[in-house]
Amino acid sequence: MKQLFSISLFLFFIVSCAAQQVGERIAKTSLIIYNNSNNKKSFLLGETTLKMDTFKIKANEVWSSPVYNRHPIIKLQTQNHAVTYQLIIGKKYMIFWNVAKKSWDVKKMKKRQ
Repeated sequence: MKQLFSISLFLFFIVSCAAQQVGERIAKTSLIIYNNSNNKKSFLLGETTLKMDTFKIKANEVWSSPVYNRHPIIKLQTQNHAVTYQLIIGKKYMIFWNVAKKSWDVKKMKKRQ
């Protein structure tokens, strides 16, 4: 019985370590975007401006991107004005209303202390 418990504990430890490594790998190859608005937001995201996919985030939701091999580009449209930025994988960003520009914008979120 003790041997079975020891084997089970060892296997649990191995699986936990593997899951943690997978989680860290995903965090380093994707990015997080928070929609700081009361409406669903659509945006384009891709590794190049020639091949971008459309994504939607619900109001006040956090979204995790697909895995990217290089830093993706985001494009947000507000009526006749668009903003385009290159984002850094592994970072967290926020979509917000930029009062000065009178358009939707994106900014990197700072780490909480």
